[in-house]
Amino acid sequence: MADTAKLQSSIVNQITDGSITIDSIGEFQSMLKIFPGNPHLHRALADLLIKRKSFSAAAEYYDKTAAIFIDSGFVLQAVVAKMMQWQIVKPSFKAIKQFYHSLIENNPRATPLNMFFAGLSFRELIGLVTRLERIVLPAGKMVKKFGDPENSLYMVVSGQLRRRTYPSVQQSEEQDQCLESIESEIFGEIFPLEEDHFSQSYTETATRVELVKISRESLIDISKLFPSIGPAIAELFANHRQRNPPPHVDRKLRRHSIPVRVTLEVHDYDELTSLLKLSGFARDLSIGGACLVLDGDTQPSRSSQLIGKSVKIMMSPPNDAMTLNIKGTIIWSQIISTEPGDAQALGIQFNAMSPNLSGLLLVFADNLYHAR
Repeated sequence: MADTAKLQSSIVNQITDGSITIDSIGEFQSMLKIFPGNPHLHRALADLLIKRKSFSAAAEYYDKTAAIFIDSGFVLQAVVAKMMQWQIVKPSFKAIKQFYHSLIENNPRATPLNMFFAGLSFRELIGLVTRLERIVLPAGKMVKKFGDPENSLYMVVSGQLRRRTYPSVQQSEEQDQCLESIESEIFGEIFPLEEDHFSQSYTETATRVELVKISRESLIDISKLFPSIGPAIAELFANHRQRNPPPHVDRKLRRHSIPVRVTLEVHDYDELTSLLKLSGFARDLSIGGACLVLDGDTQPSRSSQLIGKSVKIMMSPPNDAMTLNIKGTIIWSQIISTEPGDAQALGIQFNAMSPNLSGLLLVFADNLYHAR
């Protein structure tokens, strides 16, 4: 019996993540007799009914889906099911009000996202939900690339994402983190809303994924109508980060804080056209990356636009005994304090190197270290 239940549960999981496709309404209904309280099966059947243009029946199953998700403590999934139902049947004011009260009264899972929804007023909830955009992506699809402008807040309804995070110069290796959506993952670094932000990672789908997103512009508009929305979302991010801290990465490679003169060419994505040339020195160097401090007379006026650009770096030790040419990507840009005054600093993530080049860089760094 235990093996049978495990097999049936596995089948349900494969149906809901899209690994198994059922095109028979009768088969779905048979599965629901075995798993009557599974909201994912109800949702999958409702989606199938939409494809079959059985809209009235689909609306009923979306309604059941939302009710079960609420009882199970999955607020975002309930909201999306209601969105699907309301696209078919325009809700009455009373129906919307009832749904709102069910959200705030039945919240058995105190996750950051659940607490966020529970803290919204009726008008705030409607203002937010009406601006959500639903997206369904297959496995292997890129959601956002490194260096892309961060213009939206995303919430994961179902499926799994994989995020490849390129470390800052304080870290020595790439992080590859698989995000489990079952806890209603959120992502999109858009705060403060008034500032421009750029993606520091590649985020792609590991399975079929359903998302909802809301643009930064919509959040700014909502915050003007409902001033408490902005702080509530900022708190959502703070609570989410507290519960899901970034994985610790050991600093396995020795770094050298030595002034090494560098020149660098900034390229567009084709790595052929040079956009501009800069000079400065590397003050933090390893085979993983470097922090480059630019000379005062070569600082770009809009350095934030350089994030995500490809660079070719040419560096030489103090005695100019050799020069290394290394390719990489600009992953951050900021103003730092130096003895002469404020200066522009760029964080560079080196590209994968050949064994010969990485060996030369190690020798280069070790020679600098022993020359101190």
